Amino acid sequence: MTPRIAVIGSINADLVVQMPKLPGRGETVTSSEPFWFPGGKGANQAVAAARMGGQVTMYGAVGQDSPGEMCLAALQESNVNVSAIAKVTSATSTALVMVEHSGENQIVVTDGANQHVSFDSAAVALAQAVVVQFEIPEEVLIQAGKASTGIFCVNAAPVRKMSNELAQLIDVLIVNEIEFAQLGKPERGLVIVTAGANEVIAYQDGKIVAKCTPPKVEAIDTVGAGDTFVGAFIVAFADGGDIATSLHRACAASALSTLKLGAQSGMPTAAQVDKFLQTYVQKT
Repeated sequence: MTPRIAVIGSINADLVVQMPKLPGRGETVTSSEPFWFPGGKGANQAVAAARMGGQVTMYGAVGQDSPGEMCLAALQESNVNVSAIAKVTSATSTALVMVEHSGENQIVVTDGANQHVSFDSAAVALAQAVVVQFEIPEEVLIQAGKASTGIFCVNAAPVRKMSNELAQLIDVLIVNEIEFAQLGKPERGLVIVTAGANEVIAYQDGKIVAKCTPPKVEAIDTVGAGDTFVGAFIVAFADGGDIATSLHRACAASALSTLKLGAQSGMPTAAQVDKFLQTYVQKT
């Protein structure tokens, strides 16, 4: 079965610069030549889900500009349906991504077209899973939760205060350990907490039900690793996988995604994850 996935969220043009160390407050550092990449947590998760075998439709907005065209082309290359993406008068949202040679990063995201995301509730209701993030207005997230008839998955990043109305709609909440703490450690539904290269923990109604340690790799760029995890997990879970199996595949996909520069460029296919898992198990 190929699960139908609706991703409602952000589409960004990422300006990526690499440097020996990330700057501190008031500090100036020298970087290498800048690179432009398609990004945005919504678009990244759509690409990740499509490459992992999902039938993905993206709902979002871009500007009528070159960065927007770059982002749309990248989604299409990964077989994401872009017919529902709006072209608006605001500029395509942009992210400045600073990447340390160790792979750690800092990101600043500008407002723009992402503030104008909309979708067709009837179309979204046909999806087996609906995925949203916090780079778009909360009222859109609530509308998406109400329209969803399948799994409603929220990636609460970048973290902000979440209303009770939204919280009550969530089936799967995916956060990192910092976001988990800032949200007050939610105890309802399935909550998955990632921790970079460390152990991922899944809670069901506040109780630990599964754990997974990501495979060890020599990371080049961790940008997009969390989005890869979200896309890979929701495809496996919507396809009938249990929590532990879905975590296992998501951890492998996330690790693989760090081996190339750029959020979307390193996202693996389902076949690549299968091969990697076979090889990794043999080595360990």
